[in-house]
Amino acid sequence: MVQSVRAFLLCCILVFFISIIILLRNRKIDLKYSLLWLLSAIVLIVATLFPQIIYFLSALIGIETPINLVLIFTGMFSVLIILSLTVIVSKLNKKITELVQSLALLEKRVRDMENKL
Repeated sequence: MVQSVRAFLLCCILVFFISIIILLRNRKIDLKYSLLWLLSAIVLIVATLFPQIIYFLSALIGIETPINLVLIFTGMFSVLIILSLTVIVSKLNKKITELVQSLALLEKRVRDMENKL
């Protein structure tokens, strides 16, 4: 890999990593949701600093060109992010349903108590 491209990629990844840390410090994002992003930034930094790892993995798996391995990993990472977001949305949807049901029960109790008075 050309040194200027590696330097540019490293700068971009470091900006990404620092942005995640700033979001964490300002409490704009929870730690449990940002761990996957932090891990991906660390993996990208290592892969940028040591591109031989990508060449070795692509030869080990039997992929002819290393860029195809990068694209496969990118697709797998995207699916992982989508899956984790789906789990989060499902949990939040369940909590919202429970909150709406308990609110409706409380409103019914209040109306019943008002009618008794």
